[in-house]
Amino acid sequence: MNLRFLNNLPLRVKFIFPTWVLMTLGLIVLGSAVDHAVVRYLEKSLIDSSKVMAMSAASNLNAAVAFGDVETGREQLHALSANPDLIAARVLTNERLEFASFSRLPDDCARQAQHILCASTAVERVSAEIVLGDDKLGDIFLTVSRNNIEEERRALLMYLTAGTTALSILSLVFAQMLHRIVASPLASLHQSMSAIIRLGVVNRSIPVRHNDELGQVTACFNEMVTNLSERDGQLKQTLQELENKSRYISQVMDTMDQGVMVIAPGDNVTYYNPAAERQLTRFGCTPTRLESLLGVFEPADNMVAISTAIDAHQPIKNVELIHPETGSVFLISTHPMATALHSLLQFEDVTAQRESEQRRKFAEMIFDKSQNATLVLSRALNIKTQNTASIRLFGENRTWSELDVDKRFHAAFSEIKALISTGSYQWRGMMMSVVGADLPCQITAQTLVNHRGKIDGYVVSIVDQTVEMEIKRLNHIANHDVLTGLPNRAHAFDKLSRDHDKGHGMHVLFIDLDGFKAVNDQFGHNIGDELLKVVASRMKACLSRYDFVARLSGDEFLIAIQDASSVDCIVSRLLERLSQEMVINHCKPQVSASIGIRRWVANDNASLATVIEQADKAMYGAKANGKNGYAFAQEGMVTGELDRKLFARELSAEEL
Repeated sequence: MNLRFLNNLPLRVKFIFPTWVLMTLGLIVLGSAVDHAVVRYLEKSLIDSSKVMAMSAASNLNAAVAFGDVETGREQLHALSANPDLIAARVLTNERLEFASFSRLPDDCARQAQHILCASTAVERVSAEIVLGDDKLGDIFLTVSRNNIEEERRALLMYLTAGTTALSILSLVFAQMLHRIVASPLASLHQSMSAIIRLGVVNRSIPVRHNDELGQVTACFNEMVTNLSERDGQLKQTLQELENKSRYISQVMDTMDQGVMVIAPGDNVTYYNPAAERQLTRFGCTPTRLESLLGVFEPADNMVAISTAIDAHQPIKNVELIHPETGSVFLISTHPMATALHSLLQFEDVTAQRESEQRRKFAEMIFDKSQNATLVLSRALNIKTQNTASIRLFGENRTWSELDVDKRFHAAFSEIKALISTGSYQWRGMMMSVVGADLPCQITAQTLVNHRGKIDGYVVSIVDQTVEMEIKRLNHIANHDVLTGLPNRAHAFDKLSRDHDKGHGMHVLFIDLDGFKAVNDQFGHNIGDELLKVVASRMKACLSRYDFVARLSGDEFLIAIQDASSVDCIVSRLLERLSQEMVINHCKPQVSASIGIRRWVANDNASLATVIEQADKAMYGAKANGKNGYAFAQEGMVTGELDRKLFARELSAEEL
């Protein structure tokens, strides 16, 4: 119908429209190429400038990363905020741990794990290694926004659109001028054909008025009309034959929607549709021979019953056949036809339907037997069904509001948006069981989406974490000092041994407080206990998040400093901080610390007990040199450190 409409358009339209369209398309293609080239240039400029910025920041951050100066690292990252395209920066150490970060994410962007995901804002990511000399200290990752590129692209598209529109109008005017030049010679041929139409002469020749190019076209037209008249008779005869055959095939196909075969008595197949051919050839059967099915499908009795029904011209419905190798299941039906005693055989592959039914039953069994409480809610939060575990824990309820859940999930816009956009939302809360006990639970809500992509309801899974939390609490008690909250001796031995087995080198510091016994004797054990809490807090404040501090017993502490070539600065800071004045319940107890240090490199085969014993001996060396100092154990020292043997730092009397 569309082709006939185009053929009936005036010649003026046929001539002008293609010319105008081609020129306009050419302008559009040229504009697209310009837009692509400009965007590529802007993208390359953005990436290049971002790489330069990343490399510059990496060179400025090497000292901060080397000395663990997080504050300086953050200042360096904030200095990058002068670049309006930068939306996030992150520095990771070689252990893939975050050293410092900076972000000013757009509203549609969010950080997930180590990545930044944006709904509509396009971003580019660059990175650079942070090196000091020949050593790699970490990596810096920058995320920049492409918004400026998109704005410039929109402006460019606006100018290209305006230019293309103007040039398109000019091309239309040019096409009209060409039409006026070419159309005049065709007028004579149009007059001749109009005369034939007015006279109603269809099968007669058009008189040739001029012996020019148009006259030759007219002669060819006359010859074409003669040939078409002859072929029209042949076409009508062929169409009549096709119509009869089509009526027969339509009768067969209108009866069945699945695989269809027409079978004559004696199991002779006279017709089969493409669906029948596709399904039977999968199993090595020949669609033209019904007996080939007898050796392929089971049970054989059903195949005999089908063949008998066809021979007797009797109907049979929904006979089940199974292919033993693939497990495919078919339902076979036969319908007698009035024409030539033929039968119409229809077979439907119901394998997927049977498997779907089995999966549904299996899912229902899993749902009911699950140890976690599971509920299916409607969009209005009415409970449509709940499994046995849910009824056992919370009883039978009709709506979600009947369940006693704490208010940590407020159903705010952000939470609902997260549930709808991601399809799931998880939170922790307290729920009251059917017997009135508070249960700490992990609650996960997931959306149910129909075939139109709309949310029909929700599946809520509730995991009772009472046992898990009690295990965590008991584990914390077993591995931590009750007074200071620091890891205890057992925890320290386990963790440091595991870290060393993983190939991590460290400095092990054995710390003993100077004057702690005098504090207990002068102020009492309550003040001594509070002093230990303050000492533990000051120790943790002097260390990085990657270091480890534990209380062994009494006033003895153990510190492990990871991956540091020198610990003098850290130890000096510890001594200075621990010797500062304390005020506890209007009392001013005064203590200091003596520290023994043993370097435990990754390939050192000494046990942790031996390392601590050697650090303990070094601590006594520090005490012998006047206390409030530190000394290195000779064991584990590398060349260059052996010359100093024993190094102790002493404070003057004024410092004390």
